[in-house]
Amino acid sequence: MFRNCIFSDPPVEDRYFPPSWSALTLRSEGCDLYGVMYHPAGKGPHPTMVLFHGFPGTEKNGDLAQVFRRAGFNTIVFSYRGAWGSQGSFSFSHVVEDGRNVLRFLRSPEARETFAVDRDRIIAAGHSMGGFAAVKAAEECPFVKDILFLSGWNVGLDGKRASADPSLGQKLRGLLEECAPPLAGTDADALWNEIIDKREDFDLLNSAAAFAGRNVLLVGASRDAITPPDVHHSSLLEALRKDGRAVVRDVMLDDDHGYSASRVALAEALLDHLEKRGY
Repeated sequence: MFRNCIFSDPPVEDRYFPPSWSALTLRSEGCDLYGVMYHPAGKGPHPTMVLFHGFPGTEKNGDLAQVFRRAGFNTIVFSYRGAWGSQGSFSFSHVVEDGRNVLRFLRSPEARETFAVDRDRIIAAGHSMGGFAAVKAAEECPFVKDILFLSGWNVGLDGKRASADPSLGQKLRGLLEECAPPLAGTDADALWNEIIDKREDFDLLNSAAAFAGRNVLLVGASRDAITPPDVHHSSLLEALRKDGRAVVRDVMLDDDHGYSASRVALAEALLDHLEKRGY
């Protein structure tokens, strides 16, 4: 059923509730976070997806947001504190807090009344650092039953590896220096120190037990040089399967970190999973 959402626009059958979008201002720890919600057709309530962007967020996967909307999902894309105009200072800890606050907002009466959110069908999805954000934010939000981890970055695992291997540490510092300029209230040194200091807290392998009874899809890219799947994808997959209490699926596409040559295949894989989940 969802396949047509990739290649064609569905007819607008309800002229009172056509597809639309809203500029969003969300609150997190006293700061305004700016984003957009894409609304599907129909009165709702609708299943709602939060699509967490990566580091620093140049790529926000807007094409996936549009596909999800056509498939009937409210879809939110927002910027964390200190990123792309949102108030406050950026940090990895703030990324996690912001994610939790946005997910918890979706359970509120305001979210249901204003945005037709189905509070019992909330999905956390993220690419790269957004995968880290989705897992860590959902960890303490047990009402989130579905997590989509797309070439996700296990920030804490990289912190551990960088501490043990100077060459990996130099590579990580280079990434931080390259990506820090668009982010407010931080710099590469601050981000490096945070990753090293909180490497245990940020290691997603320690989160596996929190997903008992939930559904996790891990999507990897075989030629990913930024979050190599043998480091970030396979280890989380193994940890979740070893714990044995989450329902886990994984997909591997032959592409780079951003799925540059397989956007349709990526959308198909995600929609296939969601359809099997009964959405």
